[in-house]
Amino acid sequence: MAGPFGALVDEMDAALLAQLGDGQGDYLSGQGAVLATGLDLELTRNVERLDLASGALDRSVTLTVQKHRLQPLDRQGAFLLDGKTWHIDGIASDDGHLITFYVVP
Repeated sequence: MAGPFGALVDEMDAALLAQLGDGQGDYLSGQGAVLATGLDLELTRNVERLDLASGALDRSVTLTVQKHRLQPLDRQGAFLLDGKTWHIDGIASDDGHLITFYVVP
Protein backbone atom coordinates (compact mmCIF):
# COMPACT_ATOMS: atom_id res chain seq x y z
CA MET A 1 0.00 0.00 0.00
CA ALA A 2 1.73 3.13 -1.20
CA GLY A 3 1.03 6.72 -0.32
CA PRO A 4 0.31 8.59 2.89
CA PHE A 5 -2.01 5.95 4.37
CA GLY A 6 0.54 3.18 3.84
CA ALA A 7 3.23 5.30 5.49
CA LEU A 8 0.96 5.89 8.50
CA VAL A 9 0.27 2.17 8.83
CA ASP A 10 4.02 1.47 8.74
CA GLU A 11 4.62 4.07 11.46
CA MET A 12 1.83 2.63 13.61
CA ASP A 13 3.16 -0.93 13.20
CA ALA A 14 6.68 0.21 14.12
CA ALA A 15 5.42 1.98 17.25
CA LEU A 16 3.35 -1.03 18.35
CA LEU A 17 6.17 -3.53 17.85
CA ALA A 18 8.64 -1.24 19.64
CA GLN A 19 6.32 -0.91 22.65
CA LEU A 20 4.62 -4.29 22.80
CA GLY A 21 7.19 -6.54 21.12
CA ASP A 22 9.62 -8.90 22.79
CA GLY A 23 12.82 -7.13 21.79
CA GLN A 24 15.07 -6.52 18.86
CA GLY A 25 16.67 -9.22 16.77
CA ASP A 26 18.34 -10.04 13.49
CA TYR A 27 17.06 -11.69 10.32
CA LEU A 28 19.22 -14.37 8.69
CA SER A 29 19.15 -15.99 5.29
CA GLY A 30 18.79 -19.75 4.95
CA GLN A 31 22.60 -19.90 4.65
CA GLY A 32 23.09 -17.88 7.86
CA ALA A 33 24.03 -14.51 6.36
CA VAL A 34 22.68 -11.49 8.24
CA LEU A 35 20.05 -9.75 6.06
CA ALA A 36 18.70 -7.21 8.58
CA THR A 37 19.58 -6.13 12.11
CA GLY A 38 17.78 -4.33 14.91
CA LEU A 39 14.30 -5.54 13.98
CA ASP A 40 11.49 -5.12 16.51
CA LEU A 41 10.02 -8.61 16.94
CA GLU A 42 6.99 -10.05 18.69
CA LEU A 43 7.22 -13.68 19.78
CA THR A 44 3.97 -15.46 20.68
CA ARG A 45 3.85 -18.94 22.19
CA ASN A 46 1.00 -21.49 22.29
CA VAL A 47 -0.60 -20.40 19.03
CA GLU A 48 -3.08 -22.94 17.67
CA ARG A 49 -2.03 -24.35 14.29
CA LEU A 50 -4.04 -26.84 12.29
CA ASP A 51 -1.96 -29.59 10.70
CA LEU A 52 -3.70 -30.04 7.35
CA ALA A 53 -2.17 -33.47 6.74
CA SER A 54 -3.31 -35.09 9.99
CA GLY A 55 -6.14 -32.76 11.01
CA ALA A 56 -4.55 -32.37 14.44
CA LEU A 57 -4.45 -29.08 16.30
CA ASP A 58 -0.91 -28.28 17.42
CA ARG A 59 0.59 -25.56 19.61
CA SER A 60 3.16 -23.43 17.79
CA VAL A 61 5.30 -20.34 18.23
CA THR A 62 4.92 -17.32 15.94
CA LEU A 63 7.13 -14.33 15.31
CA THR A 64 5.79 -11.05 13.89
CA VAL A 65 7.85 -8.39 12.11
CA GLN A 66 7.33 -5.52 9.67
CA LYS A 67 7.41 -7.11 6.21
CA HIS A 68 9.18 -4.24 4.42
CA ARG A 69 12.19 -4.71 6.71
CA LEU A 70 12.74 -8.23 5.30
CA GLN A 71 14.20 -7.52 1.89
CA PRO A 72 14.95 -9.93 0.36
CA LEU A 73 12.37 -12.24 1.92
CA ASP A 74 13.96 -15.67 2.49
CA ARG A 75 11.33 -18.18 3.60
CA GLN A 76 14.12 -20.58 4.59
CA GLY A 77 15.64 -17.95 6.90
CA ALA A 78 15.72 -17.49 10.65
CA PHE A 79 15.60 -14.85 13.36
CA LEU A 80 17.97 -14.28 16.28
CA LEU A 81 16.17 -13.05 19.39
CA ASP A 82 17.66 -13.01 22.90
CA GLY A 83 20.48 -15.36 21.88
CA LYS A 84 18.12 -17.98 20.45
CA THR A 85 17.72 -18.85 16.77
CA TRP A 86 14.14 -19.25 15.51
CA HIS A 87 13.88 -20.94 12.09
CA ILE A 88 10.97 -20.11 9.80
CA ASP A 89 8.55 -23.04 9.48
CA GLY A 90 5.78 -21.33 7.52
CA ILE A 91 3.73 -18.17 7.21
CA ALA A 92 0.86 -17.75 9.67
CA SER A 93 -0.41 -14.43 8.26
CA ASP A 94 0.66 -11.62 5.95
CA ASP A 95 -1.37 -8.42 5.62
CA GLY A 96 1.24 -6.68 3.45
CA HIS A 97 2.59 -4.64 6.37
CA LEU A 98 3.11 -7.15 9.18
CA ILE A 99 4.10 -10.73 8.50
CA THR A 100 3.78 -13.50 11.08
CA PHE A 101 5.85 -16.65 10.72
CA TYR A 102 5.51 -20.00 12.41
CA VAL A 103 8.97 -20.56 13.90
CA VAL A 104 10.82 -23.43 15.56
CA PRO A 105 13.98 -23.33 17.69
